[in-house]
Amino acid sequence: MAEPESAYFVPSVDTAARVLAMLTRYRTQSCTLSEITSALDVSKTTCLRVLKTLQAHGLVAFDATGKRYSLGYYCVVLGSRAQESLDYLAALRPLMRECARRTGHTIVFAQRVPGDRMMYVAKEDSGNPMHINVSVGNRFPVTDVSYGKWVLAFADEAERRRLLADGLRQVTPRTRTDPDEYLAEVARLPERGVLVSRGEYLPGVLAVSCPVLDSSGGLRGVLVALGLSDAVDEDELDALRSVMREMGTRCRFDGGAPGFTA
Repeated sequence: MAEPESAYFVPSVDTAARVLAMLTRYRTQSCTLSEITSALDVSKTTCLRVLKTLQAHGLVAFDATGKRYSLGYYCVVLGSRAQESLDYLAALRPLMRECARRTGHTIVFAQRVPGDRMMYVAKEDSGNPMHINVSVGNRFPVTDVSYGKWVLAFADEAERRRLLADGLRQVTPRTRTDPDEYLAEVARLPERGVLVSRGEYLPGVLAVSCPVLDSSGGLRGVLVALGLSDAVDEDELDALRSVMREMGTRCRFDGGAPGFTA
């Protein structure tokens, strides 16, 4: 349970929020009551009441055959309205669509979220049948993915030490786990403007990323092109790197909304 921050903290609402967050994750998108109560460390009675209330409002669906809960139909409405109300995503989408068209790859926008994680908050598919499929809402540790290095590149020294305090996890055979080598690459990123990774987070997946900055030069998120590594030769990679570097220079957030340059 989250720590109460004020007298207005409501435990049952906290439980409901954590249930919904759990069901948005790819690996836990469909769960039994026991799986939810175990993961969230709440009583079955309390959890069942919360689930049935969410179900009554269409926020959770229940499969009686498998006795499993998943997100309900009304979450589609909430997600759609949220995207419409987030001005920066609405302004960023034309750039993402252009990027997907020019590269032929899946384009995602990832931002840092609480818990030292990153999350896909928007995506654009290129229409290429050989594409990487990702789900908006997927979360992952900052230091697990190559584009998490942008977070450290724009963090201060104390924050870098904190993020690396537990070491680097060996996600795939190509994951960089030596802290000195990792930080050396991080230090070079701002000058390079683009990061290329082959199979560091998922075997066979190419990720080419660039930072999206605010008007003061702070990191607002990361734009990432995802493709199949074996399908991209060196000439295509050079072209992809060039497009992503260009995209990184064309978007700057000014207050709540991004601005674009031609």
